Amino acid sequence: MEITSRYENYKYLNDSRPGYYLQVNNQNCYYDIRVNDGPTGLYFDEFPAYSVRLPINLSILKSGEQKLSIKIFPFQGYTLSAKAHLQLRLMRYPDMTDMENDFGGSTILWEWNMPDVGSQKLPIFVFDTVFEADVPYNLEIFDLYATDLSEMDKEDLLAQVVTEFIDKRDSIINRNQDRDYLIRHVKRALVQIYPDDQLLNETVDGMLVLGKGKIQQPLEDFELQLYYNNKLATLVRRKNKEAIIWFENEEKTSISFQPYYIFKHKETGTWHMW
Repeated sequence: MEITSRYENYKYLNDSRPGYYLQVNNQNCYYDIRVNDGPTGLYFDEFPAYSVRLPINLSILKSGEQKLSIKIFPFQGYTLSAKAHLQLRLMRYPDMTDMENDFGGSTILWEWNMPDVGSQKLPIFVFDTVFEADVPYNLEIFDLYATDLSEMDKEDLLAQVVTEFIDKRDSIINRNQDRDYLIRHVKRALVQIYPDDQLLNETVDGMLVLGKGKIQQPLEDFELQLYYNNKLATLVRRKNKEAIIWFENEEKTSISFQPYYIFKHKETGTWHMW
Protein backbone atom coordinates (compact mmCIF):
# COMPACT_ATOMS: atom_id res chain seq x y z
CA MET A 1 0.00 0.00 0.00
CA GLU A 2 2.83 2.39 0.88
CA ILE A 3 4.42 1.92 -2.54
CA THR A 4 1.40 1.61 -4.81
CA SER A 5 -0.45 4.52 -3.20
CA ARG A 6 2.20 6.83 -4.69
CA TYR A 7 0.74 6.07 -8.13
CA GLU A 8 -2.94 5.54 -7.30
CA ASN A 9 -3.98 8.89 -8.76
CA TYR A 10 -0.81 9.77 -10.59
CA LYS A 11 -0.45 13.35 -11.84
CA TYR A 12 1.78 13.67 -14.89
CA LEU A 13 4.41 16.39 -14.97
CA ASN A 14 2.97 17.90 -18.16
CA ASP A 15 0.50 17.20 -20.97
CA SER A 16 2.89 15.46 -23.37
CA ARG A 17 2.39 11.74 -24.10
CA PRO A 18 5.37 10.57 -26.17
CA GLY A 19 6.25 6.98 -26.96
CA TYR A 20 9.70 5.58 -27.71
CA TYR A 21 10.31 2.41 -29.73
CA LEU A 22 13.21 0.31 -30.98
CA GLN A 23 12.87 -1.36 -34.37
CA VAL A 24 15.10 -4.45 -34.26
CA ASN A 25 16.08 -6.53 -37.28
CA ASN A 26 18.40 -9.45 -36.63
CA GLN A 27 19.86 -12.30 -38.65
CA ASN A 28 21.80 -15.34 -37.47
CA CYS A 29 22.18 -14.16 -33.88
CA TYR A 30 20.48 -13.92 -30.51
CA TYR A 31 20.31 -10.73 -28.47
CA ASP A 32 19.62 -9.17 -25.08
CA ILE A 33 18.69 -5.48 -25.29
CA ARG A 34 18.29 -3.36 -22.17
CA VAL A 35 17.34 0.27 -21.63
CA ASN A 36 18.62 1.59 -18.29
CA ASP A 37 19.39 -2.05 -17.50
CA GLY A 38 15.65 -2.77 -17.68
CA PRO A 39 14.18 -5.76 -19.57
CA THR A 40 13.54 -4.45 -23.08
CA GLY A 41 14.10 -7.13 -25.72
CA LEU A 42 15.26 -10.75 -25.71
CA TYR A 43 15.52 -13.06 -28.69
CA PHE A 44 16.56 -16.70 -28.25
CA ASP A 45 14.06 -18.32 -30.60
CA GLU A 46 14.61 -21.13 -33.10
CA PHE A 47 14.56 -19.02 -36.27
CA PRO A 48 17.70 -17.31 -37.67
CA ALA A 49 15.99 -14.01 -38.61
CA TYR A 50 13.43 -11.84 -36.87
CA SER A 51 12.05 -8.31 -36.97
CA VAL A 52 10.16 -6.58 -34.17
CA ARG A 53 9.27 -3.12 -32.91
CA LEU A 54 9.82 -2.90 -29.16
CA PRO A 55 8.03 -0.32 -26.99
CA ILE A 56 10.63 0.99 -24.55
CA ASN A 57 8.67 3.47 -22.42
CA LEU A 58 8.39 0.73 -19.79
CA SER A 59 12.18 0.88 -19.35
CA ILE A 60 12.33 4.68 -19.22
CA LEU A 61 11.84 5.85 -15.64
CA LYS A 62 12.35 9.60 -16.08
CA SER A 63 13.44 12.26 -18.56
CA GLY A 64 17.07 12.78 -19.47
CA GLU A 65 19.88 10.52 -20.57
CA GLN A 66 18.90 6.88 -21.13
CA LYS A 67 21.39 4.01 -21.29
CA LEU A 68 21.05 1.47 -24.11
CA SER A 69 22.95 -1.80 -23.87
CA ILE A 70 23.05 -4.52 -26.53
CA LYS A 71 24.56 -7.99 -26.17
CA ILE A 72 24.62 -10.17 -29.28
CA PHE A 73 25.17 -13.93 -29.00
CA PRO A 74 25.86 -16.75 -31.51
CA PHE A 75 22.83 -18.38 -33.09
CA GLN A 76 24.73 -21.65 -33.36
CA GLY A 77 28.01 -22.82 -31.88
CA TYR A 78 30.23 -20.77 -29.60
CA THR A 79 31.23 -17.86 -31.83
CA LEU A 80 29.30 -15.38 -33.95
CA SER A 81 28.79 -16.31 -37.59
CA ALA A 82 30.15 -14.07 -40.32
CA LYS A 83 26.49 -13.73 -41.35
CA ALA A 84 25.42 -12.43 -37.93
CA HIS A 85 23.83 -9.00 -38.18
CA LEU A 86 21.64 -6.72 -36.10
CA GLN A 87 20.11 -3.36 -37.03
CA LEU A 88 18.49 -0.93 -34.60
CA ARG A 89 16.32 2.10 -35.24
CA LEU A 90 15.21 4.37 -32.37
CA MET A 91 11.85 6.05 -33.03
CA ARG A 92 9.70 8.58 -31.21
CA TYR A 93 5.95 9.11 -31.49
CA PRO A 94 4.73 12.48 -30.14
CA ASP A 95 1.28 11.42 -28.84
CA MET A 96 0.53 7.84 -27.80
CA THR A 97 -3.10 8.75 -27.11
CA ASP A 98 -3.71 9.69 -30.78
CA MET A 99 -4.39 6.18 -32.09
CA GLU A 100 -6.44 7.38 -35.08
CA ASN A 101 -3.43 9.22 -36.53
CA ASP A 102 -0.65 6.72 -35.93
CA PHE A 103 0.29 8.40 -32.63
CA GLY A 104 1.21 11.57 -34.52
CA GLY A 105 3.67 9.82 -36.86
CA SER A 106 7.15 8.59 -36.05
CA THR A 107 10.47 10.40 -36.08
CA ILE A 108 13.69 8.37 -36.43
CA LEU A 109 16.10 9.60 -33.77
CA TRP A 110 19.01 7.23 -34.35
CA GLU A 111 20.08 4.19 -36.37
CA TRP A 112 22.81 1.62 -35.77
CA ASN A 113 24.15 -1.35 -37.72
CA MET A 114 26.28 -4.04 -36.17
CA PRO A 115 29.76 -4.06 -37.77
CA ASP A 116 30.66 -7.10 -39.87
CA VAL A 117 32.12 -9.92 -37.83
CA GLY A 118 34.22 -11.20 -40.71
CA SER A 119 36.73 -13.87 -39.71
CA GLN A 120 36.85 -12.82 -36.06
CA LYS A 121 35.98 -15.57 -33.56
CA LEU A 122 33.76 -13.57 -31.23
CA PRO A 123 31.76 -15.34 -28.50
CA ILE A 124 29.74 -12.15 -27.92
CA PHE A 125 29.41 -8.62 -29.30
CA VAL A 126 28.60 -5.83 -26.84
CA PHE A 127 27.58 -2.26 -27.67
CA ASP A 128 26.62 0.49 -25.20
CA THR A 129 25.36 3.97 -25.96
CA VAL A 130 23.00 6.65 -24.63
CA PHE A 131 20.09 8.68 -25.95
CA GLU A 132 17.91 11.49 -24.65
CA ALA A 133 14.21 11.03 -23.82
CA ASP A 134 11.62 13.47 -22.57
CA VAL A 135 8.71 11.89 -20.67
CA PRO A 136 6.00 13.36 -18.40
CA TYR A 137 6.66 11.09 -15.41
CA ASN A 138 9.35 10.32 -12.84
CA LEU A 139 9.29 6.87 -11.21
CA GLU A 140 11.40 6.67 -8.05
CA ILE A 141 10.50 3.25 -6.65
CA PHE A 142 13.94 1.68 -7.04
CA ASP A 143 15.70 4.64 -5.45
CA LEU A 144 13.28 4.85 -2.55
CA TYR A 145 12.53 1.22 -1.75
CA ALA A 146 14.55 -1.43 -3.58
CA THR A 147 17.40 -3.51 -2.15
CA ASP A 148 20.62 -4.02 -4.09
CA LEU A 149 20.22 -7.76 -4.60
CA SER A 150 23.89 -8.22 -5.52
CA GLU A 151 24.70 -7.70 -1.83
CA MET A 152 22.69 -10.79 -0.81
CA ASP A 153 24.04 -14.32 -0.57
CA LYS A 154 23.38 -15.85 -4.01
CA GLU A 155 21.85 -19.09 -2.74
CA ASP A 156 19.61 -17.27 -0.28
CA LEU A 157 18.53 -14.81 -2.97
CA LEU A 158 17.64 -17.60 -5.40
CA ALA A 159 15.72 -19.50 -2.71
CA GLN A 160 13.66 -16.42 -1.81
CA VAL A 161 12.88 -15.60 -5.44
CA VAL A 162 11.87 -19.19 -6.20
CA THR A 163 9.52 -19.16 -3.19
CA GLU A 164 7.86 -15.97 -4.47
CA PHE A 165 7.44 -17.49 -7.94
CA ILE A 166 5.95 -20.70 -6.54
CA ASP A 167 3.40 -18.65 -4.60
CA LYS A 168 2.62 -16.55 -7.69
CA ARG A 169 2.18 -19.60 -9.91
CA ASP A 170 -0.07 -21.29 -7.34
CA SER A 171 -2.26 -18.19 -7.08
CA ILE A 172 -2.71 -18.19 -10.88
CA ILE A 173 -3.54 -21.89 -11.02
CA ASN A 174 -5.91 -21.72 -8.03
CA ARG A 175 -7.49 -18.52 -9.37
CA ASN A 176 -7.13 -16.71 -6.07
CA GLN A 177 -5.09 -13.66 -7.09
CA ASP A 178 -6.28 -10.49 -5.40
CA ARG A 179 -7.77 -8.15 -8.00
CA ASP A 180 -7.21 -4.99 -5.95
CA TYR A 181 -3.57 -5.96 -5.45
CA LEU A 182 -3.10 -6.43 -9.19
CA ILE A 183 -4.88 -3.18 -10.07
CA ARG A 184 -2.63 -1.22 -7.71
CA HIS A 185 0.56 -2.68 -9.19
CA VAL A 186 -0.50 -2.64 -12.81
CA LYS A 187 -1.59 1.00 -12.46
CA ARG A 188 2.00 1.86 -11.59
CA ALA A 189 3.31 -0.20 -14.52
CA LEU A 190 0.97 1.48 -16.97
CA VAL A 191 1.90 5.04 -15.95
CA GLN A 192 4.59 4.90 -18.64
CA ILE A 193 2.11 4.13 -21.45
CA TYR A 194 -0.67 6.52 -20.44
CA PRO A 195 -3.55 4.09 -19.72
CA ASP A 196 -7.25 4.64 -19.43
CA ASP A 197 -9.51 2.59 -17.15
CA GLN A 198 -10.42 0.22 -19.97
CA LEU A 199 -6.79 -0.75 -20.60
CA LEU A 200 -6.17 -1.13 -16.87
CA ASN A 201 -9.16 -3.44 -16.38
CA GLU A 202 -8.44 -5.48 -19.52
CA THR A 203 -4.83 -6.01 -18.42
CA VAL A 204 -5.81 -7.16 -14.93
CA ASP A 205 -8.64 -9.37 -16.19
CA GLY A 206 -6.20 -11.06 -18.56
CA MET A 207 -3.90 -11.82 -15.64
CA LEU A 208 -6.73 -13.20 -13.50
CA VAL A 209 -8.20 -15.62 -16.03
CA LEU A 210 -6.07 -18.70 -16.71
CA GLY A 211 -8.16 -19.75 -19.70
CA LYS A 212 -9.89 -22.96 -20.58
CA GLY A 213 -7.69 -25.88 -21.55
CA LYS A 214 -4.42 -24.31 -20.39
CA ILE A 215 -2.08 -26.72 -18.61
CA GLN A 216 0.47 -25.35 -16.17
CA GLN A 217 4.08 -26.25 -16.83
CA PRO A 218 6.63 -27.12 -14.13
CA LEU A 219 9.10 -24.61 -12.73
CA GLU A 220 12.30 -26.25 -13.92
CA ASP A 221 15.53 -25.61 -15.82
CA PHE A 222 15.48 -21.89 -15.02
CA GLU A 223 17.94 -19.15 -14.18
CA LEU A 224 17.82 -15.93 -12.20
CA GLN A 225 17.98 -12.63 -14.07
CA LEU A 226 18.61 -9.26 -12.39
CA TYR A 227 17.71 -5.89 -13.88
CA TYR A 228 17.89 -2.17 -13.07
CA ASN A 229 21.35 -2.41 -11.55
CA ASN A 230 20.54 -5.53 -9.51
CA LYS A 231 17.33 -4.20 -7.97
CA LEU A 232 14.76 -6.24 -9.92
CA ALA A 233 14.61 -10.03 -10.14
CA THR A 234 12.87 -12.56 -12.34
CA LEU A 235 13.21 -16.21 -13.35
CA VAL A 236 13.45 -17.27 -16.99
CA ARG A 237 13.71 -20.59 -18.78
CA ARG A 238 17.34 -21.37 -19.46
CA LYS A 239 16.68 -22.58 -23.02
CA ASN A 240 14.92 -19.59 -24.56
CA LYS A 241 14.91 -16.92 -21.79
CA GLU A 242 11.09 -16.85 -21.76
CA ALA A 243 9.11 -16.32 -18.53
CA ILE A 244 9.26 -19.33 -16.22
CA ILE A 245 5.51 -19.16 -15.45
CA TRP A 246 4.00 -20.55 -18.64
CA PHE A 247 1.10 -22.66 -19.86
CA GLU A 248 0.44 -24.94 -22.81
CA ASN A 249 -2.98 -25.64 -24.26
CA GLU A 250 -4.36 -29.18 -24.28
CA GLU A 251 -3.58 -29.72 -27.99
CA LYS A 252 0.01 -28.51 -27.45
CA THR A 253 -0.38 -26.07 -30.34
CA SER A 254 0.08 -22.84 -28.38
CA ILE A 255 1.69 -21.53 -25.23
CA SER A 256 1.20 -18.46 -23.05
CA PHE A 257 3.37 -16.73 -20.48
CA GLN A 258 2.89 -14.57 -17.41
CA PRO A 259 6.08 -12.57 -16.80
CA TYR A 260 6.69 -11.68 -13.16
CA TYR A 261 9.23 -9.18 -11.82
CA ILE A 262 9.85 -8.51 -8.13
CA PHE A 263 11.99 -6.30 -5.91
CA LYS A 264 12.83 -6.51 -2.21
CA HIS A 265 11.94 -3.65 0.14
CA LYS A 266 15.18 -2.43 1.70
CA GLU A 267 13.52 -1.60 5.04
CA THR A 268 10.95 -4.37 5.55
CA GLY A 269 12.58 -7.19 3.57
CA THR A 270 9.27 -7.97 1.87
CA TRP A 271 9.03 -8.76 -1.84
CA HIS A 272 6.89 -6.60 -4.12
CA MET A 273 5.60 -6.94 -7.65
CA TRP A 274 7.08 -4.47 -10.15
